[in-house]
Amino acid sequence: MKKNVSDISFSYMSPWIRMNFEDWNPLLQNALLKSYPKNTIIYHQGEKTPYIYLVKTGRVCLDIYAENGKKRSLYIADEGTCFGELACLDHLPNYCSAVTCTETSLYLIQHQDFLKETEKNHSFTLAILKSLSLKTRVITGLLEQLSFDNSQLRFYHSLIALIQQYGTRTKEGYYRLSIKFTHQEMAYQTGLSRVSISNNFLSLTNAGYIEKENGYLIIKDLSALQKYLNEEKF
Repeated sequence: MKKNVSDISFSYMSPWIRMNFEDWNPLLQNALLKSYPKNTIIYHQGEKTPYIYLVKTGRVCLDIYAENGKKRSLYIADEGTCFGELACLDHLPNYCSAVTCTETSLYLIQHQDFLKETEKNHSFTLAILKSLSLKTRVITGLLEQLSFDNSQLRFYHSLIALIQQYGTRTKEGYYRLSIKFTHQEMAYQTGLSRVSISNNFLSLTNAGYIEKENGYLIIKDLSALQKYLNEEKF
């Protein structure tokens, strides 16, 4: 199998974010490396922490909660992606909660070390600005979907974002995702109910567009998904 997603048309930035480790090399020598089981809370919304976190392996979901407990996922930090940097830069509590999606290992970087590096390392500072810009585009895209897209469009956008980020082209011309995820995880990311997500997956399965193999999703007809998006968009 080979990676080949250049033919995927996608109008929003993928909420599954993966960045470059090399930008962080100057800080990793003094960073604390910790491992966390799945569903571990790294920090709560509104909590102050002394660290910026960098994902070495695994994935971390950044979520916001309403007073009634309703949850919405903002983005998923994959390998090489940092989170918690805003609390360091503006000295305010973290604006969302961070929870591991899988077994995850994180570098814990002290705020003072991070700030010193931004002051003296121009390339590192540019990398941080690039990361913040990407996250801004992701959150802006989510806001646009919530404001203007119907439930099916939001589901299809989320699915194509997964293919774009984790899809591997098979010899049959299909796309096989390299990660496993639950319907509930996608529900949090799209703002839809788990039942709605499950019904959409069932509809695509019955139509022969997708199937599962050993727990991994295989997209057999990507063009059908793209056609729906294009028709709904225009």
